[in-house]
Amino acid sequence: ILFRTAEHSTLDEDLRTGIEGADYEVAFEIDDIDMGGEMGWSVLIQGPAHHVTGPEREEAFRACVEPWAPGSRELLVRIVPSRITGRRINHS
Repeated sequence: ILFRTAEHSTLDEDLRTGIEGADYEVAFEIDDIDMGGEMGWSVLIQGPAHHVTGPEREEAFRACVEPWAPGSRELLVRIVPSRITGRRINHS
């Protein structure tokens, strides 16, 4: 999982542990609801997060990884999933 976020945010500061090779475990959730169809889904991804730097960062920007939130989002973060769960939500 690769996403862009703001530099100097809480996540950015938390990832700067100062410990070489340290993992910072995070949870990332994404959901969608179709009100007209009365259905939706939710996915939760858990795993260590890391700043993306060097050639990998440049490659991601060239691949047009675009943030959907407004404002400056120049920090790239990668989550390596160790656990993925999800569910569909249907009107019963």
